[in-house]
Amino acid sequence: MAYRVVLVPMTGDPADPDALKVTRAVVDQTRAHVVGVHVRDPIGVASRGGMFEAAYLTPGLIESLRESGRASATAARDTFNKWQAANGIETVSAPPSSDRLTAEWIEADAPVSQEIARRARIADLTVLARSGRQYAADSDQALHGALVESGRPVLLVPGAGASAPLDTIVIAWNDSRESALAVAAAWPLIARARRLVVFVGGDDEALRASADGFVAHLAWRGHAAASIVTDPHADVGAGLLLAAEREKAGLIVMGAYSHSRLQRFVFGGATDYVLRHATLPVLMTH
Repeated sequence: MAYRVVLVPMTGDPADPDALKVTRAVVDQTRAHVVGVHVRDPIGVASRGGMFEAAYLTPGLIESLRESGRASATAARDTFNKWQAANGIETVSAPPSSDRLTAEWIEADAPVSQEIARRARIADLTVLARSGRQYAADSDQALHGALVESGRPVLLVPGAGASAPLDTIVIAWNDSRESALAVAAAWPLIARARRLVVFVGGDDEALRASADGFVAHLAWRGHAAASIVTDPHADVGAGLLLAAEREKAGLIVMGAYSHSRLQRFVFGGATDYVLRHATLPVLMTH
């Protein structure tokens, strides 16, 4: 299994170039297609609940917003084109007759969350730049579409820290449906790793036993030897990032939002913490 079609939304995030670098590292070098996409909310959609109420959208303001949108699209396209040219990647819009790395660029005027979710569903993986943020998926339309609405895996790239090799992978295991889906989505990367670390948060003995079973599963599949790291503290997200730093990991694999909204409100959420504070790429599924 390999990632054959990879979607890279270009949102104007400072980490967009880093997301493209990581994309080059994770795709199969002999056969893969990278789809760069820039999505702009239509003016009427962008105004609702945003900075501008519809009554204040004068013709001059509308044109200013359109010009800003065009400038953002041009900057995103230039970033993608420079990356493509630097890597000698051919532009195609249909599968080529021979195996090689290809790319294409798409622009769309549509509700951002819906459009990215729609395109992510027909990709094997979405690679999304996300530098330091003070909010999470509920208020980030690109992230919400890719992570929550698409049903597909997302590789989040936080910025310059993403340059570390993906030789060591930390897998956050909590015996949930979401963590199992994340592992399944990460098999192409897990298979290439030289070292695997299974992180277990909390002091639940049943969860530790489940992690032992998961490590045995990795061994049956013939992957690199895996060790288990536990953290008894309540803040699972912080413990996970500290473990990844100690292990000098290049990637975290984890399920996203495996607890209810009420549990996250009361106890805090590991997913939100990692989204806000991660300094290395994180592959998530929901």
